[in-house]
Amino acid sequence: MSAATDLLRPGLLEGTSVLMAGTTEPVVPLGTAVGEACKELGADVHTCAPDAVDEAAVDQMVTAAITEAGSLALLVVDGAGLFAQGGLRNCLDATWNITRAVVNVAFMAAGPSLSSRAGPGLPTGRIIYLAPAPDAGKFAGAACAGLENLARTLSTEWARHGITLVTIAPGDKTDAGEVAALCAYLASPAGAYFSGCLLDLRGP
Repeated sequence: MSAATDLLRPGLLEGTSVLMAGTTEPVVPLGTAVGEACKELGADVHTCAPDAVDEAAVDQMVTAAITEAGSLALLVVDGAGLFAQGGLRNCLDATWNITRAVVNVAFMAAGPSLSSRAGPGLPTGRIIYLAPAPDAGKFAGAACAGLENLARTLSTEWARHGITLVTIAPGDKTDAGEVAALCAYLASPAGAYFSGCLLDLRGP
């Protein structure tokens, strides 16, 4: 196992279906590291990179990805990659469009009894936003704040549906493996207790 997952139990995410959404370009290593860490722990990982502007295209691509997966327990939106690819507007618009599509197609439609990870005390669906680091460029801080606010607001709105949302804010020197291990932990049963919070790795 890699350093990102060597402290986590092998097979921890066995049977968990994960959708990595956002940019597929290797502009930042976060999304790639998270996907690889989840795979190492047994998760079934799928990817999609829908257009931020065209909501219909987002719906279509997300539906196709979820149909291929069969079920979905975790959505990870690579906000850092989206920001690097198209700036603040692209990051926030794409994150919302992807989130809305996944919640409507998978989490709301499935209900607690049909989620692949649902059980007593476990959420129907989980969503993690990966924010850009402070040195990612102008307005990176605004992008991080926007993702934090979106997660906090939606966690309240969708709590009754058993949907949790968390934002991870890496620092300039945060290793991608550290973010990957944190995402894997959040996807596990122990991570079910986190929602509406910012996990801040930026330091003092």
